[in-house]
Amino acid sequence: MTRHAGVSRRRGGPEAMSDWQIYRRLLSYVKPLWFMFALSLVGYVIYSAGNVLLADLLQFLLDSLNQSDKVDSGIISGIAYRYFDTGGLDRIEFARVAVPVAMVIMAATRATGFFLGNYCMNYVSRSLIHKLRCELFDKMLVAPSAYYDGQAQGALISKITFNVEQVSGAVTKALKTIVREGLTVLALASYLLYLNWRLCLVFAVVTPVIAVVVTFVGRHFRRYSRRIQASMGDVTQVSGESISGFKEIRIFGGQQQQHQRFRQASQYNRSQNLKLAFVEGLSTPVIQSLLALALATLVWFALGPDILGGFTAGSLVAFLTAATQLGKPIRQLSEVQSEIQRGLAAAEDIFAQLDQDTEIDRGTHVTPRARGELSLRHVAFTYPGARDQVLRDICLDIPAGNTVALVGRSGSGKTTLVQLLARFYQPGEGQILLDGVPLGNYQLANLRAQLAMVSQQVTLFHDTVRNNIAFGALADASDEAVRAAADAAYATNFIEALPQGFDTVLGDDGGGLSGGQRQRLAIARAILKDAPVLILDEATSALDNESEHHIQQALEHVMSGRTTIVIAHRLSTVERADSIVVMDAGAIVARGSHGQLLAQGGLYARLYHQQFAD
Repeated sequence: MTRHAGVSRRRGGPEAMSDWQIYRRLLSYVKPLWFMFALSLVGYVIYSAGNVLLADLLQFLLDSLNQSDKVDSGIISGIAYRYFDTGGLDRIEFARVAVPVAMVIMAATRATGFFLGNYCMNYVSRSLIHKLRCELFDKMLVAPSAYYDGQAQGALISKITFNVEQVSGAVTKALKTIVREGLTVLALASYLLYLNWRLCLVFAVVTPVIAVVVTFVGRHFRRYSRRIQASMGDVTQVSGESISGFKEIRIFGGQQQQHQRFRQASQYNRSQNLKLAFVEGLSTPVIQSLLALALATLVWFALGPDILGGFTAGSLVAFLTAATQLGKPIRQLSEVQSEIQRGLAAAEDIFAQLDQDTEIDRGTHVTPRARGELSLRHVAFTYPGARDQVLRDICLDIPAGNTVALVGRSGSGKTTLVQLLARFYQPGEGQILLDGVPLGNYQLANLRAQLAMVSQQVTLFHDTVRNNIAFGALADASDEAVRAAADAAYATNFIEALPQGFDTVLGDDGGGLSGGQRQRLAIARAILKDAPVLILDEATSALDNESEHHIQQALEHVMSGRTTIVIAHRLSTVERADSIVVMDAGAIVARGSHGQLLAQGGLYARLYHQQFAD
């Protein structure tokens, strides 16, 4: 759990954003939805005005019962007497009709305002979250490979799910509360000023103290919120690993180990949530006590002879009612602080992801179809954050249409070399050319359109078999072309044996299929792409001998006329290569045909006798 400390230390650097900068950036997403936001404000203004008029209605009622000469001094009573009094009723009889009618109208108006404000604000907030989540997902789709190397899969998933929902709390619940209760406080305060401005000075004294409390606890809320987010990433990571690797866990007796890892991650999450709850639970009573003190002082002053003489019974009750009504919205505004800080901490992390660099794509060169001639000139590479070079001074020319096999011990740099060809990483030194053009000069999408790849780690998606073969840019391929690719990959027989054939929806990452079946679907996908450069990274490793025999025939047909780079330990593929390149410790140590390398008696011969003897 060392990552928790790193997360908490990340804040405070020069790149840190202030609360207002984060909220302003969040609100920039609201700008296109200004009309719905304006409607929500209108609704909340109506709702807030209704809260004030409840106190004013009490004044109308009490002054009518007391036959006060100032019965029409209130807002509702003034409107009623001005527009609806015919002079035929005394004050109590008039109030008997006017007050119930006003109550019904106010209830309907407040309900309409509440619905309008809530629905429109939810529309705005959910639209914001949808856009933010999609932007974050799209950013991950174009993030460089180094971005994924430095983060756990569970942590990345947690950013899209948990972190974005935390922002939703800040935008949905917090923004609704701030607008609705903030307008209510403003309306009640304005009404109190209207009744007696001198008494309102009591609240002016306690307001700075409340602000200090809110600021103090806000710092703790933010710190604990960051830790909660980090711990949720750990919970997601351990959960995902345990679910995907349940077979290995059971075979190797890892249940207890995974149990401890999950328990530790969940316990850390629990402790941080409890700390957050403690600070939140402590701040609310403190603020309520300050408000109670202010209200008690207010009542004491209001009942003084000098102040009391300026009130009617109704206006005094209305003033005290409005003053006591301030407690609820102010309390809710203080309680929403935790939601805001959770959301701001999550938004800070999300914006940090959105501000990450994307894959470098400054190339302008586009070709409909490359010939497939590859040239590597003094290529060297070191993984980001590492010290030792993985590739050292690689010089290699591959003529168009040739098949080159890369062999060597594990960790010799074979797969890294292939990743450089696909521009998943940029060479630290040297240059790679395709048809005489440096890879960096190609538009990235156009470069990768020239490549088809089948790796040992096959990736399949929770979709139909057909859509897994005709994936991405191949989605418009005809059913006949998809079936032909499946035939060539020796996959049609097992596909048609599935419940819905090509329309069968596969489980997570091809769950339910054997390793060989999954690899055949990946080969069918590469065959359908028909790219001029084919990369086979242990493409037949999961196949039995009979399947490999059929697929090798299909691959030989596919490899014909295109440049093929093969990383393999299987004799059948390596023997037929036009050239074999032997790598060791990141460098090329030998090259030649199968027979030439065996005759030399070097590393290749030793690997052959160890790995290819069968």
